[in-house]
Amino acid sequence: MQDSASFPPGPPMPPTYRQPRQRSRWWIPVAVVAGIIVAGIIGISLFVGTITEQLTTSEKPVSVSDNTVLLMDLSSGVSEFSTPKPFNFGGEPSGPTLREVLAALDKAAKDPKIHGLYYRAGGEGMGYAKLTEIRDALVKFKSSGKFMYAFIEAGTKSHYYLASVADSVFMPQEGMLEFSAFGTNAPFLKGLFDKIGVEMYVQQYEEYKSAAETYSRTSWSEPAKQEVRALLAQRQELFVNAVATSRKLDRQTVTNHLDTGMMTADELLKAGLIDVLMMESDVREFVSKRLDPSATDHERGKMRHVTVGQYMKSDEPTIDDVVADKRIAIVYASGAIGMGKDSDPFDGEGIYPKNLIADLRRAANDSDIDGIILRIDSPGGSVIGSDEIWREIVALRAKKPIYASMSDVAASGGYYIAMACDTIIAHPATITGSIGVILMLPNLAGTMEKIGVTVDTINLGRSANMMNPLMPYTEEFKRRIDQSASPIYRRFVQKMADSRKKSFEDARAVAKGRVWTGQAAKDACLIDATGGLDVAINMMKKRIGVKPEENVHIHTYPEKKDEFEALLKLFGMGGQDEDEGEANATIDMLAQRLVAKAVADESTAGQVWKSLPPSAQQQLRHSAALLEIGRREHAMVALPALVPVD
Repeated sequence: MQDSASFPPGPPMPPTYRQPRQRSRWWIPVAVVAGIIVAGIIGISLFVGTITEQLTTSEKPVSVSDNTVLLMDLSSGVSEFSTPKPFNFGGEPSGPTLREVLAALDKAAKDPKIHGLYYRAGGEGMGYAKLTEIRDALVKFKSSGKFMYAFIEAGTKSHYYLASVADSVFMPQEGMLEFSAFGTNAPFLKGLFDKIGVEMYVQQYEEYKSAAETYSRTSWSEPAKQEVRALLAQRQELFVNAVATSRKLDRQTVTNHLDTGMMTADELLKAGLIDVLMMESDVREFVSKRLDPSATDHERGKMRHVTVGQYMKSDEPTIDDVVADKRIAIVYASGAIGMGKDSDPFDGEGIYPKNLIADLRRAANDSDIDGIILRIDSPGGSVIGSDEIWREIVALRAKKPIYASMSDVAASGGYYIAMACDTIIAHPATITGSIGVILMLPNLAGTMEKIGVTVDTINLGRSANMMNPLMPYTEEFKRRIDQSASPIYRRFVQKMADSRKKSFEDARAVAKGRVWTGQAAKDACLIDATGGLDVAINMMKKRIGVKPEENVHIHTYPEKKDEFEALLKLFGMGGQDEDEGEANATIDMLAQRLVAKAVADESTAGQVWKSLPPSAQQQLRHSAALLEIGRREHAMVALPALVPVD
């Protein structure tokens, strides 16, 4: 064994170095978490900020300077009352209410700082009652001696109806105006239904309750033509008389121009319907010079103006300044009449009995309110909902006077709730009446036969499949339907007879489902007086002992909701209203609305929807509302179709 000393020495060991102590990096995850928290806070802040901005998109108040023009742009439409509209991301702003427009015009006529009015034509969807109320207010404004100028880029008869009041009407060289005679049309679907084997079983009470004919006939019946022709004739007469008077033209000349259909700016100028061909920027400069002729172009600047919304929030005196120690409540009832309660605080569309009754009770129980005006703009809807509202109004009349003021439409169920009031006031152009009931049921037995589908049944009684739409309706079924629907009509007529102090047969003679203009309804004793909302207010003032020249405070219902409170309520938070447990809004519903909004804005279907004429959009919304009601009720007191008459 070799001694260890005999081994040669090994290579020298490398020098040893002490490794530096590695520092802890505990701060990295902390920084990541902190960054996430900060990003979350920023995101929430941006979200809340966006919501806040959307909830406060109303016109900002301004201080009105001297030499100011009131700008009236109705391109966003005119509603009866406004509702908070959150999540209107990039959407169109909501337009002023009818009462705001009327109040602004009355206020501006007396305001020395307002030197004139600039009307920029635009907007769709108003009926002739609202249009005429606004036009009458424009005529009154002009009578104060202040100027009024109108600009139309391209428009319809409704736009021109308002613009014709102006001292001068301007239009660009390439402008165009739809200037056609009044008329309407409707598609009749019976031919299509025959091809696919669908039979629409319709019962109408009585011959004038005819709108369902578009499903069961190939053309209008004579009673239907009679009532629609009367509506058209009144609209055309209103339009022709107004234009002829304002433009100093012969009535027959205006009527002849209506046969043109579409008129270019050059044709309108030659016909004396407009005054100047000019771009809008030049029109605004012209108005600016009218405000301050002595100023140089540099000093003059842009046209000094204030919008209707801004003006009504300005610090100038308003028509609502209280003189008399009295208060009037205006309770708005707009849209189709449904059932139950609307749980969406931001919807504002449709009449729901529990909501409307709650508003009526608040007004009736408020000791400061002396009288109530029920402002109705409704084509009707649910029989049950209409009767529920009718009974409540009859009961509340013992506490305070309640007047009905009719807007564009107060027909069928809309008239049903009006006739419970002490007094009914309708605008001459209101569409009202339609005292009748309609029932329509589809039968698909023919469709099943065409596609080779057979239906077998097992019944424990002869009524087991009586309402099965896949089998032909029996005569016994049709008799049972009549037995259930005809009493509804008879009760409707009897209520009207009692309200208008008529015999049943006299009431039935002006019922039969017939639609009337407000003026014709006055002649038929269906209403008490003709006029707009201001007329109804003045009549109520007289009833509660206020002099015509005195102003009263107006309180409106539904009351303006705090947007944040309403938003919390939509998420299921915040206070509970009466009957809140019946229909709570949920986060799912909110999400569905947001998705629906996105689809409507961006999708192909959304673009198709936007391309539809406003009248078609209105009709589809109305049809959807009636379909929803029809899920629970087979008979309705409603106008199944809205008749466009422009």
